[in-house]
Amino acid sequence: MNDTRQGKDEAKTAETSLAKAIRLLPVVAERNATGVTLSTVARKANLKIATARRLLQGLVDGGLLSFDPYSKIYTLGIGIFDLAGAPGSPRQFDSLRMELHPALAETATLTGETAYLSVPFGDEALCIDSVNAAYPLSANTLQVGARRPLGVGAGSAAMLAALPEDECDRLIASNSDVYGRYGDLNVSEVRRMVRHWREHRWLVNNSIIIPEVSAIAVAVFDSTGQLRAGLSVSALKSRLAPKRRTEVVEVMTRALSRAGFRT
Repeated sequence: MNDTRQGKDEAKTAETSLAKAIRLLPVVAERNATGVTLSTVARKANLKIATARRLLQGLVDGGLLSFDPYSKIYTLGIGIFDLAGAPGSPRQFDSLRMELHPALAETATLTGETAYLSVPFGDEALCIDSVNAAYPLSANTLQVGARRPLGVGAGSAAMLAALPEDECDRLIASNSDVYGRYGDLNVSEVRRMVRHWREHRWLVNNSIIIPEVSAIAVAVFDSTGQLRAGLSVSALKSRLAPKRRTEVVEVMTRALSRAGFRT
């Protein structure tokens, strides 16, 4: 019994230490250009010097931080940047994200809704950017870094629909068992969205995954016609009535055109 209790106590302590160590990373990152001292880290993190030193050393040992024993300065380690650039990381797509961010921001500003940017990543959609809505009841349903099977969510479905027909059919078939994990989504609904995109060059997820939350999306192509991303707007279902859907699509299309992309 005592061994069991001790094991639980040790696990709890380990989790607490991990949380504290993670909390130090932003402190160092904010001052990475000049580096930061032990005393500053301890003060900013509200930790004792001995505790901060132990946690920082662990991060140094793991390659997440670097320490100069001469200047006594901590900076971000190469391990952090390796992780940030790992396959599937949104940082992989920084160039595209920066190119499309003005269109994303314009869309969110003019519609008052939350806008998302996703890219194809293998057989999935990876969210690489978002701009929150001005409307207070914004429906923030997707986080940057989230990955979903192609077809799940409006932006993801738009990218799926823009693929060659045989590839689109293959992905729908391979994901048929997965779709059911997302609310009321199923193969029929995915195919409906695909058909709508092929007819209108935009589609709507009408509260299929999350009750009372809808989303509209377009596929984003560069000047050569290559599929690059999916741009979507998410909002309460009541704010995306049929008439407004067309208005939102027009906003997205104009914003993308100004950025050098098309739908």
